[in-house]
Formats: sequence, C-alpha cells, structure tokens
Amino acid sequence: MNALAKVLKKLKEKDIGSSFRDLTQQIRTYFDDEDAALRSVAFVLFGILAQLTKKKWKAYFTEQVRKSWVTLLLHLQDPDPKVSMKCRATFHLCFPFLGLKRLQRAINKHLDGTDELNPTELQEDICKHLAKENTELLENLYKNTITYFYSSWEGIRAAAAKLAGIILKHRDKQRMKWLYRGYLLMSLQVLEKDASPTVQLAATEIISDICSGGVLEE
Repeated sequence: MNALAKVLKKLKEKDIGSSFRDLTQQIRTYFDDEDAALRSVAFVLFGILAQLTKKKWKAYFTEQVRKSWVTLLLHLQDPDPKVSMKCRATFHLCFPFLGLKRLQRAINKHLDGTDELNPTELQEDICKHLAKENTELLENLYKNTITYFYSSWEGIRAAAAKLAGIILKHRDKQRMKWLYRGYLLMSLQVLEKDASPTVQLAATEIISDICSGGVLEE
C-alpha cells in the first residue's frame, strides 16, 4: 500500500482508468482496520485519490466521500496520534466533495496549519451548519455515527457518543423526525455499561440531557 501511494502520486486521473472504482472501495475497507499502519496508509491513499479526482470520477468519488465522511470525522480522534494526523489531512482534501461551500471557510480554520485540532469545535460548526442548510446530510451523519457505538476501540466509541450528543443539540425538532428516541436511549444505556469510564461518562451525559428535556423532546 505504501508502494501504491508512491505510484499514485505520479499519476493523473486518466492514467488510473476503470480500476479507480475498485481501488477506492478497497482502500475504504482499511479505514477501520485494527492495524494502525494500515489505517494510516489507507487515509493517505484516499487523500491522494481526492487530489487526483477531476472530472471523470468526480461523481463517483463524491459518493464515496459521503459514505466515508463520518469515519473520517471520528478518526480525527483515532487512538493512534499519527493516524489522526493523516486523517486530518485527508478530511481536509475530501471536504470540498460534500459541496458545503458556505462551511469551507470554517473547515479551513480548523484544519489549516499545524495548530492542535479541537474535534469538538469542528463537529459543533459542522452540525450547526447542517441543521440549518442540509438536514439530509445531518441525518446521514447521525445514522452512521450511532453504528460506531459498537466499535472495538473505546476512543472511537466515546467520540461517536459525543458526536451524537452534538447532533442532538443542533437538530431542528420540526424537520428531523428520524431520531428515534427509544432506540437511541437503548443504545446509550448499553454504552453506560461499557468497560471504558470515558465511554460511560459520554453516554451518561447525553442520557441526562435527553431525560431533562435538554435535547430530543417528544
């Protein structure tokens, strides 16, 4: 995969041909691999493809970014700091494919340069914008986020729980009927019994907000 990264850097979109589709899908399968080195190079490869994509494969790659952006967003808090840095660069390269031009400046503010990233602030800005401008994408974000409640890594489980809480805080109660209160509470109650105190705390805080009427009122 490292050799592939070196080769791809020297190619253009037209040079890859029909293998672009299979290559993209194969790379995505390593985003959640237990091997940190494989996750790292997978994010690097996906970022290279983002730079290569111009016209022919733009629509297809946009679809792949939409399927992957929750993964990228959560792995900004990857248990391995080196992986999170690679993911940060790739997320920045891929974000324009989401078509959220009015949010691009805020994204650049978070991801440009070498300053330490604050994932919570980044997620707050994204969710606040989507709640007003693109509820369909916010729904996609939510449904994919809760699947990570069952990740094998406690850091990602905690990150997913916190992101779900941010989504709930910024949702438009009139337009977002897809948040099933009962299922969400059941999933969070499972996380309250998690082996990780960090995950337990994240789940407890969201349940407390829900039960107090802070978010997700009936």
